[in-house]
Amino acid sequence: MPGSIYGFVKQKLISHGVDKTPDGLITITNQRVFLDFVRLERAVRIADFNAVQSAVKTIDERVASLGKRHLIVFAYMYLRFSDGTPKMTHADVETEDGGISRLVEYRRAVTPEERLIADWGRLLDERFGKSLLGLVYASKP
Repeated sequence: MPGSIYGFVKQKLISHGVDKTPDGLITITNQRVFLDFVRLERAVRIADFNAVQSAVKTIDERVASLGKRHLIVFAYMYLRFSDGTPKMTHADVETEDGGISRLVEYRRAVTPEERLIADWGRLLDERFGKSLLGLVYASKP
């Protein structure tokens, strides 16, 4: 990951669409919120699930204090689309003994902790993402 962590985090947030609405822009224009996302990236890089949870909690508290709690969706997306996310999941295949076989490919070798972080982000995004993004996009001028 060449370059500054700040530029990396900003680009990743923009790739998730934070620049499309006034509320979304808060994640990169509010210095404290942005630095919370930098903290999240640092936790993701060291693959520390406890640190990731702590960073997400901090982001949640910070955006809630701004009256923009729905912005937590960008933290969920940030985790969901981290390196621990599979590049491709092949269809489930029933095995001869009645079990199910699933082949998952990753972009690089990932640790169980990296997979846990990405899976937790995916779970939260699938559970709350659609409704939270609806609130983010309702903030369009």
